Amino acid sequence: MLSAAAALMRDFPRETMLPLLAIQTPLVIGTILLTVLLYSSVFADEVYPRGGITGATEAGAQVIVLVVVVAAGVVLGLVAQGATIVSVAAVARGQPLTLSQALDPAFTRLGGLIVLTVIFTVVGGLLAFTIVGLAVIPFLIARFGVAYQVYLLEQTSPIEALTQSWRTMQGNMLRLLGIMVIGLALAFLIGALVPVSPGPESASRELRMAIDAGLRILQGGILIPVAAFAHASITLYYLRIREETP
Repeated sequence: MLSAAAALMRDFPRETMLPLLAIQTPLVIGTILLTVLLYSSVFADEVYPRGGITGATEAGAQVIVLVVVVAAGVVLGLVAQGATIVSVAAVARGQPLTLSQALDPAFTRLGGLIVLTVIFTVVGGLLAFTIVGLAVIPFLIARFGVAYQVYLLEQTSPIEALTQSWRTMQGNMLRLLGIMVIGLALAFLIGALVPVSPGPESASRELRMAIDAGLRILQGGILIPVAAFAHASITLYYLRIREETP
């Protein structure tokens, strides 16, 4: 599936990466502009944290803004993920979609995407508190790993998507885990290669904001093809399993 996903991205770069680019670009630019605006006015007397507003940790208004920014990022990220899944599946079927056609089901079914994400987050958070829970998480990730694909491509409810993913992945978990591990490894490697912005004492606030903005753009530009590759790999794997299942 990895080679098939790479070939698909090579032959259809617009269909596989444009949904992510269309969503992430305004998100990154908006975060940069918000950071510059806030730390030039409302938070002018506050210490500028490493990474800007996304690096705020001390309790107060900065953390409230951080929560809002993160929430917006998660929601828009789900839209980008959903549109990529829809677009990749359409290309694989020989029926490429325009950007608006790919984004439409992602927006219209956004509520279910949020529900699935909340379920995964809550369950994963609860399991992470115990050793046994941590050991169970990879198994659950593999069994529910195509829930987003099922939800979007089969037009099911979130619960039905989880149920169908559980049935579909029976006997097909190891390859999916391998795909996910490779995707996470690539993201981690890229994150490690991108330099870290200097601490508050290293430069003026204006210079630190400029450096953070540049790094955020660099990270986004690099991670877009990696995310597209991961979504394409999982989606193609799901489509192949569905074709092979009687």
